[in-house]
Amino acid sequence: MNDVVRALGISAAILSPVVVAIVLISIAVVRRGEAGHGVGHGVEELPHAKESVAPATPVKAAKAAAAAGDEISVPHIFLYGIALFVLTIGVLLLLSLVQHLG
Repeated sequence: MNDVVRALGISAAILSPVVVAIVLISIAVVRRGEAGHGVGHGVEELPHAKESVAPATPVKAAKAAAAAGDEISVPHIFLYGIALFVLTIGVLLLLSLVQHLG
């Protein structure tokens, strides 16, 4: 059992910086994308922009609503990532136990 705990400690030491790096890179990319599109908390909407935009037709609105329903949200991606991570660690743990016992 001591070997299993040691192996888990080594894998955690390897994977923890990788996960932190991925999270930091993701945050930087999202902020860069927000700045590129002009979306953010400090951006004010121009008053004349609302007047110049023509109202959408019902057909386009239906397509936009259908497309919005197909989008994957960030929490879903995060949960999928956590699930895959836990599944991978579980498979690696089982493989390690099988090799250790066999």
